[in-house]
Amino acid sequence: MILTGQMRTTLRCGVAVWVVCVLMGSIASAQDGVKLSGLWIEPVTVHGIEGGQVRYQIASGLVLTRSTENLEALRLGRYPDLAKAELAIERGDDDEAAALMRGVMDGAETDWLRWFVGMRLVKVYSRLDDADSAAAIYIDMVISGAELSFIADPPADVVAQADVAVRLRVSGLAGTAIETVGPDRGALLEKLIEAAGQPTAIQGLERVSDDTGTPGIQVKGLVLSTSVPPGTAVNLFRQADYTRMLTVADEALTQPGKTAAELYLKGMAQLALAEMAQEHAGSADEGLYKSAGLSFMRVLVYFPRSAVVGPAMVEAGYVHEKIGRTDIATKLYDRAGPLINQREDPLYFQRLVQRNTSVAEAIAGE
Repeated sequence: MILTGQMRTTLRCGVAVWVVCVLMGSIASAQDGVKLSGLWIEPVTVHGIEGGQVRYQIASGLVLTRSTENLEALRLGRYPDLAKAELAIERGDDDEAAALMRGVMDGAETDWLRWFVGMRLVKVYSRLDDADSAAAIYIDMVISGAELSFIADPPADVVAQADVAVRLRVSGLAGTAIETVGPDRGALLEKLIEAAGQPTAIQGLERVSDDTGTPGIQVKGLVLSTSVPPGTAVNLFRQADYTRMLTVADEALTQPGKTAAELYLKGMAQLALAEMAQEHAGSADEGLYKSAGLSFMRVLVYFPRSAVVGPAMVEAGYVHEKIGRTDIATKLYDRAGPLINQREDPLYFQRLVQRNTSVAEAIAGE
């Protein structure tokens, strides 16, 4: 077919119109929006949330701030899954909303966005009666430094209605975290502990089961580094199901491209089982502790620059404490010190402080 000049001109115009439409559609889909007191305001450019105020710029160029008390939802062009999650909430599909928001939270490039999505997720999981997830996200936000406006509403109601195993787990997590935060944040964690109906500190190892056989609370004192990405093994640690956690970690290590995190998680499962065995037997089984120590030392050898090498050093030091080698434990704690950031990993920083104190007292008593 031979195109005439007029036909070519018409075709070029048609393509140009189509390109403009596509571009306009892309621009529209990339626009930000804020939902305040039930009304969407868009297009805007959201600059952030700070001090309990959301700051955004409207089309005229005027920059406005509004209290987060009136902020119900956000749309951000760089995070299309956030808009999809809000649509899922509007149609009552909280399961889909939770999955989408977890992805946004994991990929958030700013603290304020991660905390805002975390706040929304706590409410979504509360509606789903998932007290475990709601409390875990909330406690993580509290200890990671989220502004008080994001954590002003603890998921106390859903925790209070959870079964006894869940309430014990939440109480244990909150009780451990409360030692690392200031009084304002501590008061918020106290509300969770009160809702769970348990004392702030649960002494020793206490195992309970609900009707489904769910394991009980964590071994006292053990924590996971915030550097470990979420996954099945992490969830099993939170559920105190250390046997299954070990199985999952072992399976992951048989796959190509194994990472330091998987070795570290295997060591944590082994260490928890060693602690449980000691609690029941009344004396330490050095073989179990040495197996855990070997996993942690492999992190140091094979992944010396990994994000979990500091926590692995702490746990390797603890294992050496358990087998009577306080000299090696001291050296490992000294090496771990510069690698653990108090703000980014507060629970592990607190564990390192406790271990340093413990080994110093042991040496002084020799």
